[in-house]
Amino acid sequence: MSPQPLVLVVEDEPLILLDACDMVESAGYATRAATNATRAFSILAENSSIAILFTDIDMPGPIDGMALAFETKARWPHISIIITSGRGPLARHEIPPDAVFLGKPYLERSLVETLKNLIA
Repeated sequence: MSPQPLVLVVEDEPLILLDACDMVESAGYATRAATNATRAFSILAENSSIAILFTDIDMPGPIDGMALAFETKARWPHISIIITSGRGPLARHEIPPDAVFLGKPYLERSLVETLKNLIA
């Protein structure tokens, strides 16, 4: 049996983080969680098996989710990226190449479909 794809979920709101991890795990993926971009960079550096970064844009600290997404694409181009926000949809040029924007509140089926499309 092949290992589950690993998804790093980055969200500063604890309940949303737990809910997102539950959705990802229910879809058959393993998760790691971070509450800010600084911690997410540490997890990315320590774990070469992360397949997808799923990050919120607005987070406390010196680095927001958008900067995290662009830096992740630069350092680890093999990692797929899903960006989420309660703000309106972003233009294609505002997000990293091949990244997917998923507006909040997102439905579980939308997240699962997005994950499956990125892993396929």
